[in-house]
Amino acid sequence: MRKTINMPSLSGVVAGSLAALTYKIGPTYFRTYFECGGTGLAVAHFGRIYVNINGKMVQTYKDLQRLFDINGFYDRAVDTVNDFALHFSRSELDKMYRNAGGIGTMDVQTLDVQMEILATAPADISMKAYSEIDPVPQPLGVVYKIREYPFSSAVAGQVEIDKLPRGPFYAAVHLFKSDVSDVEVEADQVLQVKATKGVLERAQRDSSPVKRVPMTAKATSLDFCLEGDIAQAIQTDIVQDFRIRPTLATAGSMDVVAETIDILQGA
Repeated sequence: MRKTINMPSLSGVVAGSLAALTYKIGPTYFRTYFECGGTGLAVAHFGRIYVNINGKMVQTYKDLQRLFDINGFYDRAVDTVNDFALHFSRSELDKMYRNAGGIGTMDVQTLDVQMEILATAPADISMKAYSEIDPVPQPLGVVYKIREYPFSSAVAGQVEIDKLPRGPFYAAVHLFKSDVSDVEVEADQVLQVKATKGVLERAQRDSSPVKRVPMTAKATSLDFCLEGDIAQAIQTDIVQDFRIRPTLATAGSMDVVAETIDILQGA
């Protein structure tokens, strides 16, 4: 039976510090919910977020708004600065895969989440955490990783992203730039995707079992598991070349956020 439990107190919950939540080893963790308070507390008071297993960073978000954006894309419950969640299990996947991202800790030494609290945060900031767990010990298995890769182009038009790590299964890639018009994805010179932003978003809104909510004004998403089947993710351990070619209306920077399925010691 799943349980929702009160987590240990977070350390470092003060302005200008790195708040840290250390998980008890034993259970399998599916989601962690955070309740935060403070006079005038705002999303902008939080910086980067890290999820670490055995000291290895497996998930990172540029800031709290980026976490909200990713959660919103998967049509999860609406986050606020006072009430938000980290999702390890994946409700958008078919039932047989849904819990694959859960973090089993039977063979794990440490699991922690760290959040930057900026110096501008209120002096009375507070944070509490709760987790949805299975108390029966299970091994870690595969990990759903979320990584960010900065990219910058000095020109507009079609550009090429060819430095993403090979090895993991790519479940989704989000291109955080507002003016991407279309995207190509190629693996070993074989075209996997060639579509406009509008077509990609239409497919995402039609997805099942969970409809996506495209981040139209912020990003263009490539979701390779729209039917909830992780077997449809792009497997890059068997290819020599993997690249994404977005078309940009303007030059400038873009955050490439990759969601991959991998082992802990993978890429």
